[in-house]
Amino acid sequence: MSIVIEKGIVGLAEADHRIANNLATLTGFIRLQRNAFYNSGKTFTAGQVCILLDDITARIDLVAKLHKSLALSVNGNGVNLGDFLEEISEMIGTLNPQGRMDLTIDNACHGYIDPRHALHAGLLTAELLTNASKYAHPSGVPAKVNVRCETKDDGSFMVEVTDDGVGFPENFDPATDGGLGFQLMRALANGLGAKLEFEHDSLGVCARFVKPKHLAS
Repeated sequence: MSIVIEKGIVGLAEADHRIANNLATLTGFIRLQRNAFYNSGKTFTAGQVCILLDDITARIDLVAKLHKSLALSVNGNGVNLGDFLEEISEMIGTLNPQGRMDLTIDNACHGYIDPRHALHAGLLTAELLTNASKYAHPSGVPAKVNVRCETKDDGSFMVEVTDDGVGFPENFDPATDGGLGFQLMRALANGLGAKLEFEHDSLGVCARFVKPKHLAS
């Protein structure tokens, strides 16, 4: 049995498999966050709990947007990376206090990526945006954040999130340091098989992850 969605045909078993895998990834992601909060031994205020629930809601919404993109894809091409990241960026922007992030999106990449990679790429982008909105300007000045991406015919792609903030603290190594957010980003990059890089100085941070081309099986 199959279902017709727009101009493409997706088998029910394949659709179910995709959804199950993506929900399992999301569950593991939330569980990692839950364990980190539990082990910290901290007491959270009502406001902080609301923020945590907003984060979880955003990740669930992200999965919904992913499957909507898959449903609307033409001939099973996969996920349009530029459109997907634009939706994610706008969603994350609405979760931040007014004035904390001035977001621009360079949606110049109209290529499609493998559906197996889309969730990790989306979650990683969301974490990078959240990190920029929270820490780019501790004084509360609105951070100017830009998102851009590139895709290639060989299946490789790149996503870059840049801010104009104060940069990282002295001697901070994003490859090993940082709290839960950085742990999640490194785990997502590893799960994606992507290289996660940070360039930073007193004028801001440029975070970039690069997924290499498909390797022959």
